[in-house]
Amino acid sequence: MKKLYLLLFILGLNSVLLAQFAYQGSVSLMNTQTGRVYEPGRVEIGTNLSFFTKLTDYIGSNTLVEDRFAANNYWLVTNNFKLSLGLFKNFDLTIAPRLYQDTHYANEYNLPGDIFVTLKAGDIDFANRQLYLATMLNFRFGTGEQHNYPFAEFASGGMEYGFGTALSYYTDPYLPDRSFSAHLNVGWFNHNEAGTILYKLKNGDELKAQVNSSELQYGLGFSYPIDLFEFRLEVNGVNYLTQPDTMVYSRENYTYVTPSFRYKALDWISIDLGAKIRISGDEDETKGVRLFEDFDLPNYSTWRAVLGVNIKILPIGRSADTPETIERKKFNKRIDFFQNIIEEREKAEDVQEELDKLQSEREEAEKELEELKQILEEQG
Repeated sequence: MKKLYLLLFILGLNSVLLAQFAYQGSVSLMNTQTGRVYEPGRVEIGTNLSFFTKLTDYIGSNTLVEDRFAANNYWLVTNNFKLSLGLFKNFDLTIAPRLYQDTHYANEYNLPGDIFVTLKAGDIDFANRQLYLATMLNFRFGTGEQHNYPFAEFASGGMEYGFGTALSYYTDPYLPDRSFSAHLNVGWFNHNEAGTILYKLKNGDELKAQVNSSELQYGLGFSYPIDLFEFRLEVNGVNYLTQPDTMVYSRENYTYVTPSFRYKALDWISIDLGAKIRISGDEDETKGVRLFEDFDLPNYSTWRAVLGVNIKILPIGRSADTPETIERKKFNKRIDFFQNIIEEREKAEDVQEELDKLQSEREEAEKELEELKQILEEQG
């Protein structure tokens, strides 16, 4: 019952504190997919928080600024919720609806936002189980009311699609979750926006997309687990292969570096904390449309503070475990047992060293005392 109350509290909290990017789902880092997938029957939900603010600088010559520009701080907050399912061996599915705020249009709360769907096939191991390979089919359904908003990745409003691959390397093939690992992602994505409305002018005219833009997506992530913590470093970005039309706000390439860590509080819940830092430039290639033409604001957020929560719903108890997961748990228990023995032996060796040292000091003191007695007897 306590688990249910905590789960509801966390989900409620993260529905208010919103995040900005599509949740990865499956076995992944904060922004980088791994070559592994969930085991059959596993169900996990999650959400995250991302926050960005910037003090705006008015650079226009017109002193009459609208009321909505009176505030000094610019905010960007959004939310993604994900549901990941282990379908069957080597396959899992993630459904992640986006709840987006601050689109800077009349509909400030773009709710519901777009829906992301990822079908992942993975756990293909080779090189003595040190390398794992996975492939992903990615879809974005434009269910949100507003698209082509600034300061975030491009959203076309059409049915966007793409595919990607993930290659993972683990230093320990027997205990991958407890060893250092590196993960490489490469993918292609089509925004499929030709014919969709990208921008509406004040006179009512509509500007429609003329091309289907596509991009190369890349990512490199490293993970180093220590006890209950897992420290991570990631580099992720996008390079357009076919650039969007000039009226698209986010038509520039971008790259982010993300240092983060995961705290594994309990077997069924973990917490992610990190910061996304943009290392790409501030080029502005948008032409013909402006939302904040009199303010010094970036095309993409320069940084984002990120908080995520992952909650495992199933399996609960042994009835939902497969023979493979049962064997893995038994193996991990044996590893824990032997590690405890080694730690206790090391402690015993340390204690024995201290005893030997004390014994040696005692013998030395007794020897000095005996010599002192002989000196006193000779003087007496």
